[in-house]
Amino acid sequence: MQRALAPHTDERDPLELVARMLVPGGYRVPVEGRSSRPTLQSGDVAAAVALMRDPLQREAALAVAMRAERGDLVRVMARAYRAVVREVLLQRSAPLDLQAPADRWRLRLVTYDAVQDLVWPERRGSYSAQARQAKMRRSSYVEVYRCATHVLQQALDGARRDFRRRVFEDR
Repeated sequence: MQRALAPHTDERDPLELVARMLVPGGYRVPVEGRSSRPTLQSGDVAAAVALMRDPLQREAALAVAMRAERGDLVRVMARAYRAVVREVLLQRSAPLDLQAPADRWRLRLVTYDAVQDLVWPERRGSYSAQARQAKMRRSSYVEVYRCATHVLQQALDGARRDFRRRVFEDR
């Protein structure tokens, strides 16, 4: 007799998820009475996230921590777009002509793909299929995708450092 598995429901506080995602290593939220340090409250986490200076860092951290869906992913993509444009323009070979509206739209599609893959890595498709959807050559797609991923990873790392500094250095 096979037992049916219950559907996976994550009922933890989203702010706790943000704290666990942003703190590298195996940090546990302290429990009252086990330490002389005060416990980490959800208000501490919320304040640290709210006080992040860079809006891209804040949006990326929240999107990754709370496994954002389509609307939130679009908001992260819109925040990251200018930084990705700068990164693409710094490339030696120009994979896209950003003067052309079609190429700017392709850049938005690639940036959205990078955001979606950052938040949902298990849903990642092949470069060939994604390049075909964006109507780009695979090599150009990969080059732009790497630029977008680099920008998003930098934002996420910056959010981790900023969050750690704001929450744990004051204690």
